[in-house]
Amino acid sequence: MLSNTSAPHEGRPRSRSFSSTPTFSSDLAKLRAACQNVTNNDTPDEGNGNNCNAANTVTSYSRAIEIASTFDVLGCHSPLTRKVKLESEGDWIEFMTGSGCVAESASNENSINDLTTVALKIDLEKFLRYCFDIAYKMPPSPSTRAKNHVRSVSHSGIPVTTGAGRRGSPPELHI
Repeated sequence: MLSNTSAPHEGRPRSRSFSSTPTFSSDLAKLRAACQNVTNNDTPDEGNGNNCNAANTVTSYSRAIEIASTFDVLGCHSPLTRKVKLESEGDWIEFMTGSGCVAESASNENSINDLTTVALKIDLEKFLRYCFDIAYKMPPSPSTRAKNHVRSVSHSGIPVTTGAGRRGSPPELHI
């Protein structure tokens, strides 16, 4: 009979490089909290683009970068950091613009010079969805690529004639 008095089995310690996988819901909660903090501010500065509304949009790249840089999906252990380098403000702007989350609209200021200004509207929830899509999208498998190649060749408009003049049929078997 075995005794249960032995020391409990201790598992391997966790690797320090391991971190939990970022989740969309936790990053969305961070985004909403950041927008909630600004909208609850008694005196938001409407002119500097630092305001964030209930639709999770901001009106300046600097505010968008400030909020987005808190997302776990853009953290140092995320698969996205191996695919995208966000080292400068220009990198951020290019990545955001490519995501489709930036809307620009021109408006004429009714002033003496009648200047045209560009109003930015950056949808951070759309940007967050784009980040997760890029980070965790699986590339097509080799078999899928091969099937697509065969389809593209067979649908290239070149008729394939085999057998006794029938298109696409195997040759007749004569015994």
